[in-house]
Amino acid sequence: MRHLTSLVFAVIFLLAACSNNKTKDATKETDTETSGTNTSTNPAEDMAKVMEEMKKIPALSTDQIKALLPEELMGMKRSSFSANSMMGYGTGEATYKSEDGKEIKLTIFDCAGPAGVGLYSMMYWGAMNMESEDENGYKKTINFRSGKAIESYEKYSDQYGLMFTSGNRLLVNVEGTGTGLEAVKQAAQNLNLNTN
Repeated sequence: MRHLTSLVFAVIFLLAACSNNKTKDATKETDTETSGTNTSTNPAEDMAKVMEEMKKIPALSTDQIKALLPEELMGMKRSSFSANSMMGYGTGEATYKSEDGKEIKLTIFDCAGPAGVGLYSMMYWGAMNMESEDENGYKKTINFRSGKAIESYEKYSDQYGLMFTSGNRLLVNVEGTGTGLEAVKQAAQNLNLNTN
């Protein structure tokens, strides 16, 4: 979550500094072979259209965001949660702990509106088709839930992460400490992310 918080603040500064063309600029920098959900020959243009539509969607209320955070996940009870609307987008976070010390953190960003689209572009779309690895872990793009996801691993904390989108508005991050990768993927698959 330290990395997510830093990225959130970076997005705020980016939004303050950028003109109304930030979405077009962000999509120009992406690789045009990164779409998992579009069948067009130009995924960057398709993503620009999706982001333009996301700007027009009304934001979720804090109650709607809270409803996306289940009381139990992978047999673990929710130990804490928060849901709020700040800086132009909504966010919800929940922590689930087991008796044997395993932990799953779920963070959901509602990327509706201009600020939400900026966050989406910075944290997700801008990281597509990249891969990095060193002695501390790795980060790579994978296929997941009929689209793309960013899978990561931090060796020093034994933490796997999976960031993906849902419903052309939600940016979802699932992090598991001491759980292994398959448990993180299963937790992500089992989420009910219906915003209707």
